[in-house]
Amino acid sequence: MKFILSIALSAFFAFSLLGCNEEKKIQGLKDEGDRLRAQIDSLTNEIEQAQLQPGNWIVHNDTVRAGDGLFQVLVRMQINEKERGKIVLALQDSAELSKLRVGQVFYAAIDSSGSVQRFRYAPNPANIHMLSRTENGYVYSLIQKPVKRRQSIFEGALTEGSTLNGTLFKVGIPGRMVGIVSGVLQCKVAFPLARAGDKFRILLEETFYQDSIWIDGRVVYAEFDGRIVGHHEAFRYQDPDPKSSFNAHYTEKGEALVFDGLRYPLDRLHITSPFGSRIHPITGQRKMHAGIDYGSPTGTPVYAVAEGVVTVSGFDPYSGNKIAIRHRDRSESWYMHLSVRGVKVGSKVAARQCIGRVGSTGRSTGPHLHLGFKNEKGKWINPASKTMIAAPKLEGQRLARLKEQVAEIRKQIEATLAAPAVKANDTTDVMVRMRSL
Repeated sequence: MKFILSIALSAFFAFSLLGCNEEKKIQGLKDEGDRLRAQIDSLTNEIEQAQLQPGNWIVHNDTVRAGDGLFQVLVRMQINEKERGKIVLALQDSAELSKLRVGQVFYAAIDSSGSVQRFRYAPNPANIHMLSRTENGYVYSLIQKPVKRRQSIFEGALTEGSTLNGTLFKVGIPGRMVGIVSGVLQCKVAFPLARAGDKFRILLEETFYQDSIWIDGRVVYAEFDGRIVGHHEAFRYQDPDPKSSFNAHYTEKGEALVFDGLRYPLDRLHITSPFGSRIHPITGQRKMHAGIDYGSPTGTPVYAVAEGVVTVSGFDPYSGNKIAIRHRDRSESWYMHLSVRGVKVGSKVAARQCIGRVGSTGRSTGPHLHLGFKNEKGKWINPASKTMIAAPKLEGQRLARLKEQVAEIRKQIEATLAAPAVKANDTTDVMVRMRSL
């Protein structure tokens, strides 16, 4: 009997202990639930405070379709003409509105009077452009989510019948970056003379969101070493201003590695409207836009893109103050909406000579330069079809900055080469090394 009682008591204490443990687990889960609910409530509060969205606001959204510009999207979102102009002006100096891609989504919170209180545009998951309405107009803010950067070195050699472009495409390098590699190297490398066994090395820097979503990338360094074509290197130069027209690839001595000699018309480039058919921002009618608009503050110097003779220097109600220059090949460059004209008809101008200042004269929604280009037959062509560079060679402070950056790039190459090498894929013998930044 005592034995049975002992077993019963032991069982009771065991169950009691188990019960205590279970109660602790249950209480722990409850505490965790309370903590999570508190976080959710806090997050909800923060969102509501950030958005300050009253109940009578209606959120509209629309997606970029093929051939769309911002104007078409805003019209479908039921935003009135006055608001459309304000939104474009508030965004155009910070967001690349000329590079909209199909599928991108815009959001607008509109109040009962038809005024846009919030406007949101995210070109990618990591960067969000936000406009918030205030008494003094729209306030712009950029929301940037955490991203990870990675450097990769691709090394290999040409095989019989292969090309550098084809090899880089095979290993999965994005097409835009492949084009940059071949574009800068062809300034020095006669690729028709390249042979099997010629070696290459490419250093890329790429940005990812949540480890796997590709945001952007740039070619930091490109090298080609051939038996016949010789050894050549290209280094990416970066001005303090991210939109500087000097941001490009150069040799270590500062020679620009761009295939053409045409210069840029401005020191800082921000395209607000590309060449092609578009909805006019003022009239709302579809019309051919025979040039490229570069947004820039009034008074910014405007440079001749190549040497030539001034054929037009005047004013009309549509183009405002305008200048045209005829070049050696009989083509003409046109500069419109200027605030100041600095040259007269018949004047000879040199490449990179200041000929006027950015303005907003004529039919214009804000200060910008309209650059047009006519071929030798007088037909408007896309200025972007001609490669442009800011200067044939870096000098002075920019050249000194390039030398510092070249030294840093060489250190980055050494650091990335220290990472283990693996085959880029099974279709080539190209090796890749990667390191996180």
